[in-house]
Amino acid sequence: MKTLVMSSAVMAIAIASGVANAGGPNARDVMTKSAAVSSLEHVTLTSTLTIGGTDSESRSKSFTLFRKTASDGVHFRSLARFSAPAEIRGEAVLMDERGSGRNEVLLWLPRYKKTRRVETQAQRASFMGSSFSYADMTTQTVDDYKHDIAKSEACPSDPKSTCFVVVSQPASEAVKANQGYAKKTTWVRSSDYQAIQTELHDETGALWKRIVYTDIREVDSAKKKAVPHAIRVDDLKAKKFSQIVVHKADTGTAVTDQLFTEQSLSRDL
Repeated sequence: MKTLVMSSAVMAIAIASGVANAGGPNARDVMTKSAAVSSLEHVTLTSTLTIGGTDSESRSKSFTLFRKTASDGVHFRSLARFSAPAEIRGEAVLMDERGSGRNEVLLWLPRYKKTRRVETQAQRASFMGSSFSYADMTTQTVDDYKHDIAKSEACPSDPKSTCFVVVSQPASEAVKANQGYAKKTTWVRSSDYQAIQTELHDETGALWKRIVYTDIREVDSAKKKAVPHAIRVDDLKAKKFSQIVVHKADTGTAVTDQLFTEQSLSRDL
């Protein structure tokens, strides 16, 4: 789950036109800094995934997410292991990011004692029955998209703060095919470069999903890293929502490479 103050009149005009002056950040700078402020070498997140909609009762799933930077220092390897409810206990998802939208995703289903590979074209599908996709759960690196600053405005749900509004489009057909989005718009708070909202458009250009990041807390004081402890996605087409709430973010315990193997998927809890 990758973000200080500029307020002169000249900068505001430049941002509004999508062009930064020599002293201010351009769109790629903004997205690079946004990624950096929440990027951790390794972390273990104890979380709950809640799924709901207008026509159904909400239900929750408990899981632990282990996450570590890959050897290239850019991409990540993640393992989500579910512990509740009982019928999904032991299910696990391994996500090994490879770049250009060509990630490897493996799903372990203990009831069938089988590991299933989620092919690239299927990674835009629902993650564990939620409104998040497998692709949403992986990292979209800065270079996966081409970015422009559309304007600067009051941040959604935080009108006292100012946000850069960055419009991003896939840099390649491979990224577009994997993500399933033709465009995304991100509101990045100018005071700390935290992303606080993203809107995702489908391949026809229609608004599909809105993701809101809240309860942003510092988890590494030495490196000034902070991550949202609540992430909610609203699927505006299906009229459903999903929210991940982080109960504990552990950055002090080492995450070993042995976790991110096909063999580790079937390990008993």
